[in-house]
Amino acid sequence: MVKFHLAHTSPINPPGSSPLLTHAQVWSGLQRKIRFAQEFVPIIESCTVLSDDNGVVDRKVVFKEGMAPRREARETVKGLGTSWVDFIQEDGTTVKNIISDSGAGGDENLHMTYTFEFDFPLLEEGSEGATKQYDLVRKNARTAVEKTIETIRAMVLDGRIKE
Repeated sequence: MVKFHLAHTSPINPPGSSPLLTHAQVWSGLQRKIRFAQEFVPIIESCTVLSDDNGVVDRKVVFKEGMAPRREARETVKGLGTSWVDFIQEDGTTVKNIISDSGAGGDENLHMTYTFEFDFPLLEEGSEGATKQYDLVRKNARTAVEKTIETIRAMVLDGRIKE
């Protein structure tokens, strides 16, 4: 079995980006992502909310073939404060989406970090298959962060996310 731990961070408002996203808009986007994951993450085919109780969402996601350790996952998702969302799958896989700032702070210095912990029970540590899978997961991590930011920006522009 192989366990991967990795993270990716991207600036939310790099130079030249427009519109400048506020922390509140990004948080609204993450709240939408909890319920409509397929709009934000290219490897997710569908997302079905099974329950939504006191800010804790139980959902089923279906991943595109070959893009995740399992084709389907049941997740418990919870937003913490206005900066952190935990996604915990029933097999122990965890993903965190974190909004942070750097330097002097403010909306122009916002960053998005995703952390991942994946188990691949059928892979052998140090194998060629494990190396290929790690490279794919790493690429998908970067894509997930950047696509989420891009999607939130598009939703602000088209009015689906308001200030």
